[in-house]
Amino acid sequence: MSTTTLTRSDFEPTIVGNDIVLVDFWAAWCGPCRQFAPVYEAAAEKHPEIVFGKVDTEAERELASAANITSIPTLMAFREGVLVFSQPGALPAAALEQVIDAVQGLDMAEVHRQVAAQQALQSAPLEATQEQFVEAHAQGRTVIDVREPMEYRAGHVPGALLVPMRQVAEKAGELPQGEPVYVICASGNRSKSSTDQLRRMGFEAYSVAGGTSAWANAGREIVTGPFPTAQG
Repeated sequence: MSTTTLTRSDFEPTIVGNDIVLVDFWAAWCGPCRQFAPVYEAAAEKHPEIVFGKVDTEAERELASAANITSIPTLMAFREGVLVFSQPGALPAAALEQVIDAVQGLDMAEVHRQVAAQQALQSAPLEATQEQFVEAHAQGRTVIDVREPMEYRAGHVPGALLVPMRQVAEKAGELPQGEPVYVICASGNRSKSSTDQLRRMGFEAYSVAGGTSAWANAGREIVTGPFPTAQG
């Protein structure tokens, strides 16, 4: 089976209407694209059960922009309408076969479960009210304080771990996966930014509305002193 030229009008129907679709984003002026073309064509002939699409990024600039293409060639793979692979660069034949094998071997029930979980997380409220946070805190949920060390030492929620905002991405690997993480700052501004960052990384994170100030103003306990971090 030969490759199929895709345009803005038939791109989505092709992705949705077929089990596995590979898409090569290319341009005629691109040397690596010309290098990859015969490899891609050969794979299309070898795997007639797969749709091998091609998008000319010069002719379909709007489509390429919507797909966030910043380098060509870029190869994308879709299975059951879900993007499961995306990588720029001209793959050699063996590497392309590895991608195809991996896509064919995916547990799509698990992939769809992960997609649904991520969509549910993204649609969940970004903030937790003080009342919700009080309950979560009583349950021993993880709390990170994204203020600076001097602010933290001056007074923080008991048990909160110090993870300054600038270090959230660096320290994210030390946070528990699969359970809520509550993010607190002074009033709720820095915690919103950090929560958004953690959610993009797959964490179920919530920004604490009102921050440490609201907690303290309600007469709840404040701890002063050293710097517990995400590592303990």
